[in-house]
Amino acid sequence: MRRAFWGLGLPVLLQVACGGGTPDGRTPGRPLPPYTGQAVELFDDGLEPNAVGYPLEQGAAPMTDNRLRERTQTGDAVVRARVVTVTSKQEDQGRSWQIGMHTLERLAGTGPLEQDFTVTVPSTAPAAGIVHAFEGKLIGSTFVAFVREFERPRAPGDSDLHFHLAVDSKDEVQAVKSAVLLDQVR
Repeated sequence: MRRAFWGLGLPVLLQVACGGGTPDGRTPGRPLPPYTGQAVELFDDGLEPNAVGYPLEQGAAPMTDNRLRERTQTGDAVVRARVVTVTSKQEDQGRSWQIGMHTLERLAGTGPLEQDFTVTVPSTAPAAGIVHAFEGKLIGSTFVAFVREFERPRAPGDSDLHFHLAVDSKDEVQAVKSAVLLDQVR
């Protein structure tokens, strides 16, 4: 019996210890939703202009923002994070950026998210223009990051991390904490 356990358990243990799963080391180990519908609107790979000091338009106050509440309640994690690296590369579809982030504080969510994580901004993402304009200036900036892992289309077993970056403010953080409490009451 013990030999049967080790025979079956060791490969699983090795896969977990060696970071098997997705190319970036995340191991879903859970069914992941497709990146479609409402999820595309919530985790839009966007960066709010006011988060980089460019108030484009006056949106809803964080405490009354239904999308903030829904992002908080459906995301894998909501964290305060600092940008540590921004790299870009030219691809067939245009330029893309990888933003390396370091978690300062977890505000919500129980899903997997490493302390240091990377989000990808393709040229077609809502954040592309802002990242292109502020590229090097983003390093050291802090944001409230709403993140969720989704199944990669046409690649079963692989996943992509999608996000929305908001201003790191007292009002934003308080709204996230309130959304968590509302979710617990339901």
